[in-house]
Amino acid sequence: MGIALVTLFAVGLTAWAADIDLAALVAQAESQRDARVLEVRSLRQYIVRNPRWKTDATMDIRMITSADGSKRYELLATNAEGLRKTILMRIIEGEISAAAKNDRDGNVNPKNYELRPMAGSPAAGETCRKVQLVAKNRTRFTFDGHGCVDMNDMAMVRMEGRTTKSMSWLVGRADVMQEFKKVGDLWYSALNQSAADVRFFGRTQLIIKYSDYSIIRKPVITATGN
Repeated sequence: MGIALVTLFAVGLTAWAADIDLAALVAQAESQRDARVLEVRSLRQYIVRNPRWKTDATMDIRMITSADGSKRYELLATNAEGLRKTILMRIIEGEISAAAKNDRDGNVNPKNYELRPMAGSPAAGETCRKVQLVAKNRTRFTFDGHGCVDMNDMAMVRMEGRTTKSMSWLVGRADVMQEFKKVGDLWYSALNQSAADVRFFGRTQLIIKYSDYSIIRKPVITATGN
């Protein structure tokens, strides 16, 4: 292929890539995967860390997520008491409340994010494309930063950045890192870390570890109805 044709080909690919709405493709793929699932159960460990405390406050739960997105949980263990337990409970119950309201302010979709491909190509054998995260809907759940998209499954593998707004009057903007893992042919959270300055407490970190996913799929209905 001549130099002129190669140049035109590269320009054409660049224009084509610029027209792709990666956030829309990620949201569509996630919706299609979710449509096959009836219920998801997982174990989660919530850890709150503050340099003023001698030990971390931890809470282990089993989270059950239904097909409609609603959540409920079972408390398995905790070392927290008093104020530290109240903080952990409020974090978990806030997540349950957001799910009940179908709050999608933090989801990757065209309303919330623009995903801009970054320079460079995935390494040999990898399918993860680096992207810049640009928050379009600037809320306490969205953040500007960078991430990585699995181009085979159109799934977020990693997201990292800083929230565009303070979490509350008590908690400032948070530095966030989220990792996702493939479970069968589905994608779910693996690790969530966030750190923010908290009034009266100083720098505080929240870590959520996800494990032991159990997935109940919707029955497959064939053309004969069986």
